[in-house]
Amino acid sequence: MKFILSPTNYKKCILLVVLSLMLIPTSYSQSEKKLLKQIEELKAQPEFNPETPLYIDLLFDLAKEYTYKNKDSTYILANQGLALSKLTKYKKGEGYAYLRLGDYYSQLMDKDNYKKYYDKAIEIADNYDYEKLKLIVLNNYGTTLSINGDVDEALKYYLEGIEIGEKNKDNLMLPILYDNIAIMYSGLKDYETALIFHENSLRFSEKSKSAFTMAKTLSNMAFSYAYLHKFENAEDVIKRAIPIFIEEDNMDWLSFCYEVKGIIALEKKQFEDALEWYMESNLLCEDLDYFTGTINTYNGLAEAYIGLGQIDSAEHYALKANKAASTTHYPEILMKSAKTLADINRMKGEFEVALDYQDEYLELAEKADTENFKKGLAMLRSYQKYEAQKKQILDEKNRELASQQALTYIALSGLLLLIIMLVLIYRNFKIQGRFNGILQKKQQILVNRELQLKESNNTKDKLFSLIAHDLRGPIHSFHGLMEFYVRGQMTKEETDKFLPVALQDLSSIADMLDNLLIWGKTQINGTKHEPKNININDLIENNMRLLKPLADKKSIQVKSNAEKNLVSYSDDAHVDIVLRNLIGNAIKFTHKKGEITIDAMEDESQLVLSVADNGVGMSPEKKENLFNKNNYESTYGTNNEKGTGLGLFLCKEMVEMNGGRIWVKSVIDQGSTIYFTVPKKLKLRKAI
Repeated sequence: MKFILSPTNYKKCILLVVLSLMLIPTSYSQSEKKLLKQIEELKAQPEFNPETPLYIDLLFDLAKEYTYKNKDSTYILANQGLALSKLTKYKKGEGYAYLRLGDYYSQLMDKDNYKKYYDKAIEIADNYDYEKLKLIVLNNYGTTLSINGDVDEALKYYLEGIEIGEKNKDNLMLPILYDNIAIMYSGLKDYETALIFHENSLRFSEKSKSAFTMAKTLSNMAFSYAYLHKFENAEDVIKRAIPIFIEEDNMDWLSFCYEVKGIIALEKKQFEDALEWYMESNLLCEDLDYFTGTINTYNGLAEAYIGLGQIDSAEHYALKANKAASTTHYPEILMKSAKTLADINRMKGEFEVALDYQDEYLELAEKADTENFKKGLAMLRSYQKYEAQKKQILDEKNRELASQQALTYIALSGLLLLIIMLVLIYRNFKIQGRFNGILQKKQQILVNRELQLKESNNTKDKLFSLIAHDLRGPIHSFHGLMEFYVRGQMTKEETDKFLPVALQDLSSIADMLDNLLIWGKTQINGTKHEPKNININDLIENNMRLLKPLADKKSIQVKSNAEKNLVSYSDDAHVDIVLRNLIGNAIKFTHKKGEITIDAMEDESQLVLSVADNGVGMSPEKKENLFNKNNYESTYGTNNEKGTGLGLFLCKEMVEMNGGRIWVKSVIDQGSTIYFTVPKKLKLRKAI
């Protein structure tokens, strides 16, 4: 449905802006301050327009910053950006709006809604090749599933994200994805495996040169090292992380670092140091209203006070942790506080109370062990399934490569088979008196084979004729010229005069060979047709770049007026050949300082592409035979460029193979325009 900015909708947009300003927190991080400053500077410009992609993107960036601090602001900003994106048909913006709405419902643990919006964001990313957007959605989707306990599904999304990230060399997202997988393994207390993924994360974060990303990985590594009692490693990496978070003014990650310092001290039985670090972490968590971090510090403080023998203080914090944890979905924290309270009450002699807490701890521990086992098994299955799918894809590619290599052997075998068939035919004629009855039955088969051989010989004769006529002369000329040059029988003036001409002939010979080889292959083996959704704009840009030196040589301007984001369901190799031949022909028959224009547009049923020049044009007779299969007449260009006469016939064959048609409009001395059509993008129905 088309979004129209009616007065009512406009008022809604204004209301969204007002509400978003009302919901913005009063304390900001550096990144929030930077974003707010950019928005204010943009609004202050006289020509400010809220419908520009720059402004819409800033709204989504700000919505991201508020995800964990002010969910309502995230919701308001995401909907405001969605309305503007639909209004301006800004598809990337629409995708990011769905991403942020998914993040909002993720915080509410609303599975139906976060799944709906994340899936919408992935659909847009797939349809428009927004791989950066898809990478972020896969990460956030995986994180949400991981928090909800669906670790096998989460791992699947993370691994798909890693595959996309490695393909695009995204050194900013790859550390995050590897870290998130490592955190899942840490949650299962498999710290050794977690460190393997942390090390991968660190490798990519060092490549990204992002100090903040690297600091997050280092602090997570310190957590795993601490519980493995690799204290020297833990101290080393946490020491590198803390100054970066202080410089970035990121207090939530700094609070986590202080908590890790407390864990290290506890594991080393250094209870005074543990108390100091947990106090520092607790102050930051309470100031940030970071609920989960606060509960963790309560547990840590309780354990530190037990180590110092201050039982009353230990009980105070353990009770706070137990009470807060009982209102959340974090059984691990509740289990830890129950164990601490059991220890405290045993020390106080309150054995009945201690037993109750001990029972609670054992029940939670048994449930956690069962859940962790199930999650670990599910993650293993998910990883094995992913690897099996990758292997299947790799095997299919290897089979395809083997098939292509087999074509060479088939071509050689074809010659051998032809000789064998000729020998068999000769033998049949020799013994026809004795096997007349058999010969009559097989007569029709032999006639058919004869026709095939005749067609094959005709093809061979035409190919050799073209080679003899169009290639032999220029090659002999070039050979003679080189022989004169090597013997020193040419003056510098003659060299300067004839060598550029010879090089031009060689360039033409290369083009001839390309078309001859393609034509010969289609005649012998038939044309292979492998359609898929392809980006027309990329093919146009690639061929313009490829043929630019030829155009520059004649000072010809080649420009494209093609509509953006055109996608066709065609064989990309075929369309590439057509574009290369048409642009090359246009350059060939356009005078110096001429102009060539490439157009591509979408109508109701297909894509229409055209290549127009203001060159020599052609007569009606020439147009009549332009795409004729039996017309191999080659024509010299405006700069004496040579061709095979096969290019346009090849274009016709390739276009028709993809379900399109090709035609020409031309006026002598005014130029020519060649049009061709290809199918529109194939829309695949997604499984529900």
